[in-house]
Amino acid sequence: MEASNSINLELWLKIGAFVVSVLLLGKGIFEYTRAQKWKRAELIAKEMKEFLQDATIKRALLLLDWNANYIDLRPEENNGEKQMHFTDKLITSALRTHRECNRFTPEEVIIKGIFDGFLDRLGYFNNYISAGLITANEVKPYLIYWVDILANVNSKRKPTECRQKMWNFIHEYGYSDVIELCERFGYHAIPPTPPEAQP
Repeated sequence: MEASNSINLELWLKIGAFVVSVLLLGKGIFEYTRAQKWKRAELIAKEMKEFLQDATIKRALLLLDWNANYIDLRPEENNGEKQMHFTDKLITSALRTHRECNRFTPEEVIIKGIFDGFLDRLGYFNNYISAGLITANEVKPYLIYWVDILANVNSKRKPTECRQKMWNFIHEYGYSDVIELCERFGYHAIPPTPPEAQP
């Protein structure tokens, strides 16, 4: 009888140790998951702050958001002017590829540079998603407005020709991370205009 009680006690101790181990493991996983979510939230907050405070990004968002307005010029761009007026027509002209045009006005060069900087930085978010540092759903609320202007063919925010030039530019200069980010947000990449159809 004592041997049986000893075996039962030993069995219960093993079961209790196993349950405590499982609970500790569960607690550890929960705390790790919570810490990872916090780290992702910190990364998103930091990256979005840097993104939205960047002077080039601010100018790009102005170009996307308005059909006509003024952007501030940098000292090396200005020739004495503090601002430059832009329209969707100027954006469309500026975003021609080098296959379409080999000479650009100073205003077009400024706009090309702004879009280059914007698309580079926008692509970073796709890199973070691909690396598993953040998810598309976590960053989507911050970027969807701008991605929608860029990639939604049904949007009336930009004329069709302007949006097509943006996408020709994206394809021509290899912004595959931007294409993938748009697809992660539910948009299909707008195919480039075939060279024979370009003016």
